[in-house]
Amino acid sequence: MAHAGSRNGDDSFDLTIFLWRKRRLIIAMGLLGLVGGIVATLAITPRYRSEVILFPAITNSVSKALLSEQSTGRDDILALGDEEDAEQLLQILHSDQVRDRTAERFDLMNVYKIKPDSKHKHSELRDAYEGHVKFEYTKFGSVRVEVLDKDPQRAADMANFMSAQVDSVWNAMAHERAAKGYRIVKESVDQLTAEIKQISDSLAVLRDLGVQDYHTQSERYNEYLGAAIVKGDKRAIDEFERRFAILAKYGGAYVTLQDRQFNEIKRLSVLNMKLEQAKADLDSDLPHKFTVNTAYPADRKAWPIWWLVVFISTASALLLALVLIVAQETIRKITASHG
Repeated sequence: MAHAGSRNGDDSFDLTIFLWRKRRLIIAMGLLGLVGGIVATLAITPRYRSEVILFPAITNSVSKALLSEQSTGRDDILALGDEEDAEQLLQILHSDQVRDRTAERFDLMNVYKIKPDSKHKHSELRDAYEGHVKFEYTKFGSVRVEVLDKDPQRAADMANFMSAQVDSVWNAMAHERAAKGYRIVKESVDQLTAEIKQISDSLAVLRDLGVQDYHTQSERYNEYLGAAIVKGDKRAIDEFERRFAILAKYGGAYVTLQDRQFNEIKRLSVLNMKLEQAKADLDSDLPHKFTVNTAYPADRKAWPIWWLVVFISTASALLLALVLIVAQETIRKITASHG
């Protein structure tokens, strides 16, 4: 045991002496790595980070949130959305519309040095865009929009622009759907209004013929006819029999039209309420997000991290020096053994 411990101590001592003898190479390689790291930090184009923090709003139509009498539990337009709402917000941020609008607004083809005549310019733009822009869902339930760019002002402007495009893209999609819904309901309202007018015109014709209110008239005519019979008033009896004949001829049609008019007016009331809701959705520009932090130009570069680059470069150089020393010593021993 003592002999083994002594042997290990001797090996450690020999290794220390061996490395000490190679100190010039190790120091030279370390200095070379240090200088290389410093040069690399100076050569790498610095990037500045800007970010916007957003909270999703509850995804709901304005009509359901403000005009509907039925509560759905998602009626508070001031409440923050849940994880599902955040995922929808992220999907909008990742959309082609947001990317294309941002690329056009900030001339990213030129910024990222992509040739306009390249066959793969769209793929190259998408790859460069994804390398500079990041969207993520945070543990606090918010969404972070992060932009890296060599120009700190452009980084901030891009982050703010993309967050603003959320409402623009979202409202454009909602408006397209709301416009079709409004048109469908409006056509139904116009058609039903025309039908009700036609019924009213038919009832007006029947009233001109003497049918004012079938049930009331029948009741009154029966009373008057009975009184006339009791009195023996032949002229009155003939008159009420004539009126009964008119009621018998047109009364059924009058009752049918009156009931239909009542039902159609009820339907029209419901459709008018839906039309009002559809109009509210069509005109809505309610934001779909809450902006917690807006982006501002960074005063410190986010990349490269100079000490990390220098450390990695120096450590790599020292490791390479050790590999070279071991390889050199191994070759020397092999050569000596075959000599």
